[in-house]
Amino acid sequence: MINIANMAKKLEGHTFLLSANDLKTGKVLFYTSNGWLPELNKAIKIEKKSIEKYEKLLKIDEENCLIVSGRFVELNDSGSIKNLRDKIRSSGLTFKI
Repeated sequence: MINIANMAKKLEGHTFLLSANDLKTGKVLFYTSNGWLPELNKAIKIEKKSIEKYEKLLKIDEENCLIVSGRFVELNDSGSIKNLRDKIRSSGLTFKI
């Protein structure tokens, strides 16, 4: 289980997506208005002031064994994913196995 206590205090950005991995398949998922889906373009943009609400949802879904490794993904001013690690996670593998 992740420790989300005071997660909002550690976040530096202003707008985020909520990402996690599907516990059964390991696929990267994003929190949408329809729950957890693999489509990045359907992800809800979350303002920092609303983080606590989504922290609670994240904790509930993890405790119900739906997802694992939930994290808030910072967006830049143009609304794109800010860091390289999360860009790679959102687009999947960049090479064939």
